[in-house]
Amino acid sequence: MDKYFLKGQSGIELIVVVGFFAFSFLIFLLILHQNTAYEREANRNTLVQETALQVQQEIHLAVSSPDGYSRQFVLPATISGVHYTISIIDGDTVYIRTDEGKHALSLPVEEVTGDFIAGINYISKVNGTVILNP
Repeated sequence: MDKYFLKGQSGIELIVVVGFFAFSFLIFLLILHQNTAYEREANRNTLVQETALQVQQEIHLAVSSPDGYSRQFVLPATISGVHYTISIIDGDTVYIRTDEGKHALSLPVEEVTGDFIAGINYISKVNGTVILNP
């Protein structure tokens, strides 16, 4: 009878050890996933800021240039795989927002007319007015 008892005890010990390592591995994977998700969000936030700053700089360059200025620049179709909208509010604020709603930023700009699009954008200055995508 002792022989069968020892085999049963060994089986239970094996199950406990395997369960402990499986649980530990699961916790490790959850921590890893959480860290990569945080880094992905931080990266997306940085890209939103860079895109808004690019737009702000393009407008400032057009405003400070003489009449007849014209330039083409490209905005990415997505920011880190997420679609976004970028618009001019009240003619003097650029507002960028991801469609998921987790990232948004507004920056002041000089007076401008028109709207931005994802992809190729055209900016020009005609008679002292900066025009986007005429």
